[in-house]
Amino acid sequence: MKKLTAHENLTLWQQFKSGDAHAFQLVYLKYYKVLIRYGNKISMDTEQVMDAVHDLFLNLWNRRTFLSDTDNIEPYLKTSLRHELVRRVAESRNSYSFDDSPELTYEFEKDAFYYQHDSDEREATFQRLEKAVEDLSPRVWETLKMRYFDKMGNQEIAEKMGINYQSVNNNIHRGVETLRLKLDQVA
Repeated sequence: MKKLTAHENLTLWQQFKSGDAHAFQLVYLKYYKVLIRYGNKISMDTEQVMDAVHDLFLNLWNRRTFLSDTDNIEPYLKTSLRHELVRRVAESRNSYSFDDSPELTYEFEKDAFYYQHDSDEREATFQRLEKAVEDLSPRVWETLKMRYFDKMGNQEIAEKMGINYQSVNNNIHRGVETLRLKLDQVA
């Protein structure tokens, strides 16, 4: 599917919110695989990620009238998925009872500590990255998104952005270096 403009995103989202099943289907088809890939970066449990994505779309449909408008659907869905996965992890922690087995309790608590530590570290890194991205120029950020998220080649990016190939290389280099420096400063 082709990348939608901000106006097309907003229109599609508003149609979905008004109950247009076809618009909902388009949103689902366009972002399902993107969300699965994103969720697998957050959680190693693929089945849990798939369930979370399905539940996310179900909840979106059921609560569509309460949703705010957006002209950038993908980050909206990714944030919603991240919250859904965090909710599931918290829920799963509260559902285990190992009262009869101190050995299992110890193992679970040890695993939960390391998981929480990794999760906290991942979230802190994500927040540092978000701050670093805010410092990029819109042109450099757009170039990086096309290269690393949309998996476009440099020539394709140059054509789409209407700039020359070397400018794409420079933007990518500048963006990666800026992010690296900002992340190193904070860490």
